[in-house]
Parts: sequence; C-alpha cells; structure tokens
Amino acid sequence: MPKKTVGVWCACVRWLCAIIVLALAGCGYPLIHGGQVDQKQAASIEANVARLRELDFTREVPLVVNSPDQAEQTIIGEIARDHSDEDLRIGGESGAMTGLYPPNIDLKHQTLKLLRNEVIGFYNPDTKEMVIIQQPSGHTSFDIKGFAPGMGGMVLAHELTHALQDQHFGIEKMLRQVKDNDDQTLALKCVAEGDATLAGYGYVAGHLDSANVGLLVTQLDALPANSAVQKQEIPLAVMVPMLFQYSGGSRFVAEAWRRGGWAAVDQLYRNPPRSSQQIMQPELYFDHPAPPVHIELMGYENLLAGWKKVDDDTYGELLLKLILQRNLPPHAPAFDTLPRWAADRIITLKRGSALTLLWLIAFHDEAAARKFADAYSRILDRLGGESNPHGVATRAAAVFVEIGPGARDFARLRPAIWKASRISPALSEEASKKAARNEKGT
Repeated sequence: MPKKTVGVWCACVRWLCAIIVLALAGCGYPLIHGGQVDQKQAASIEANVARLRELDFTREVPLVVNSPDQAEQTIIGEIARDHSDEDLRIGGESGAMTGLYPPNIDLKHQTLKLLRNEVIGFYNPDTKEMVIIQQPSGHTSFDIKGFAPGMGGMVLAHELTHALQDQHFGIEKMLRQVKDNDDQTLALKCVAEGDATLAGYGYVAGHLDSANVGLLVTQLDALPANSAVQKQEIPLAVMVPMLFQYSGGSRFVAEAWRRGGWAAVDQLYRNPPRSSQQIMQPELYFDHPAPPVHIELMGYENLLAGWKKVDDDTYGELLLKLILQRNLPPHAPAFDTLPRWAADRIITLKRGSALTLLWLIAFHDEAAARKFADAYSRILDRLGGESNPHGVATRAAAVFVEIGPGARDFARLRPAIWKASRISPALSEEASKKAARNEKGT
C-alpha cells in the first residue's frame, strides 16, 4: 500500500554516533582492520550485548562488510519488497495534497538520498546478517568524520540488539502486521530503535544508570533536526520521522527501562504502543493508556463510483504536526489541538492518474476539532485553491476532509460520510449527544 513514511527500520545512522560521542568520551579499538572484521572483538561485543540486554542469542549473527553501492541495493530491495514505484508515487502525491510534502516530490529518491548519506550499518532481517558499510577509501563509515574508533562497537551493539528483537520477539513479523497503518508502524519502529539505541549506548558506556540514560535522552532531544534537513535539502517530513524513531523512541523506551528494567522493555513488544502520540506523550501509554479510537470511513462508494480505493491509512499526531510546521507560523494556535488527537483514517481513491483523498480525523473535544478544521481549511486554500478542490467540515469532535477532484461534490458527500462512518468507542457522551442533535442540520 502507498506510504507516507518509507525506509529501513533496523539501521544505525551517522548522526546517532555523533550524539553518542557528545554524551560520552568515546574510546575503544577499531572493529574493522583493512576491510576485515576483527572476529574476536565482534564475539566479545556480542557476548556483552547479550549480558547487558539480558537476552541470549538463539543463533549466530554473521557480520559482513558492504560497499555503499551494495548497501544501497539492499535498501532498495527492502523498499521494493513492500512498495512498488506506483505506491511511492501515490504516497508522495497524496502527501503533497495534504500539505505534508512539497509538490512533485520523488519520495523514493528523497528517501534513498537520506539513507545514502546517513546509514552506516544495518541488520538485514532477510539474510539475518549485520552489515557494516565500507567507503571506497577503505575506511568504514564510522571511521571517518571524526568518530572515535570505539564507535564501531556501538554500531555493532545497536544492530545486534535488532537481531535479538528479531530472534525473541519477531519484530519483522510485527511490522508486517501493521504495515497499512503508518502511525502504528512508526510507533513500533520507535520501540525497536529506542531499545537498540539504549543497548548500544550501554555497551559503549559500560553500564546503564538513570544518570547516563538521562544524559543520552537529553542529547537526543537537542538534535537540530531542522538544520540537518536544510543542509541536505531533504523535506522535513522525510527526515523527521526517521529521526523520531531514535530520539522519541529512546525517550519512550528509557521510560520503560526506568520503571522496570529490561523486562519492562521486553513487555513493549508484547503490548506495543499504537500511535506516535503515545511515543510523544508516554503517560498516554504508561499511566492512563489512551490508544487511538477506531474509525470506519464509509458512505462514499455510491457517490464516487468509478474511483478505486488504493490506500487506507493513518497519519497520526506526528505527521499532523509536520503538516502544520510546513504551513503555519511556529506558534500558531492550531498546534494546541494536536495533543487532543484521538485517531484519523485517510482513504486514497484513484481514477486514471487522478487522486481524491477522504480523511476523517477524530479529536477528544469539539473545540479542538473546530480549531483544527479552521486552520487546515486555510492551509488547503493556500495549497491549491480552485486547482486543488477541497472541503472541510466538522461534526461534534470529528473533522471530515476531502481533497481532489471528487471534492467538487462535497456538499452531497459530506452527509453520506457522517451517516455511514463510525467512530468507536464514542469520543464522549456530550459529543455524541451533540452529533445526534445536529444530524439533520448537517
């Protein structure tokens, strides 16, 4: 299915090593000598990771060295396994229609550009191998740009943790099960990357305690995401979700670790967070759980005959935030509505090469829904106006948005959507009563 966030989940990226260097006086011995892996050191790292992470390896994890071209082909293959070029075109175009991406984005190209510049090693869940990328000069990626020699051990520890996730929790299978929900996929990737980041950091530090975990999380929170995007000319909504897996994921997993050690981290795979909102607001997972409500978006089929559904997805709080960041001033009142997000569902319809988007967004109160709808309507006016037909309407604590040629019949479609769609459980008793009273009026 077309996706708005694309990439490999099991990677160690260059800026993460830089953060570790800032958080520690990184030292150690090179893992790669003349293109050859120091197998003795690699075995020592594996044993230390198993001890630190309190999980045993159930099978060997081979360590291989790839050229950048070889690694890129592996990444392209992983992307192609789940997304055709047409899927990526639709994901990019629909993202631009909502204001998430700039117009005419090549989502595949931008993703590969980001990964080519940043990924220095990854665990391949298909071959069950740990891959370290070696530059043409003969240096491994983490031996250049000022990284301490011991960073090779951190990269390996990070990726070996991904292997443990694969062996003990079936993380790859878990990700496949939620692949049609961008937001839930992102939340699960945050668990995987946060876990691996904590373990890799603990390996380099020699141990984990509340003080050094707090230092790591603080350093990650201070990551200058926007400057990195501007420097590489990569769209905000391509870069930020990847950074969020490490920064937001580390903060979330660190909270679990503080509450119950690695056993509590293991529990995250048995009962994973279901939204980026729970990662951004950990209390909505740990203290008073608030998973997204369930949305069934229906009622459009007869009025949009001839249009074929090609995607059914969820944006979530993080991607909504990125839409507002791209299109509004930094302190616009609409940002206050995002913590009140309850769920969303967006359906992409296709006829020929044209797309129409139907989007139902639920909030926890009517005021947030109306404030968001007012702001987003103005955003859509600026994005395309008459050349990009659209409609925005509210009912109780929900917002219905239609974008694309199908929106020319928005007046007839809106009441059909309100009548047939379902949001469960009910957002609130008051909102449900207001919806019933206003049903005839819509």
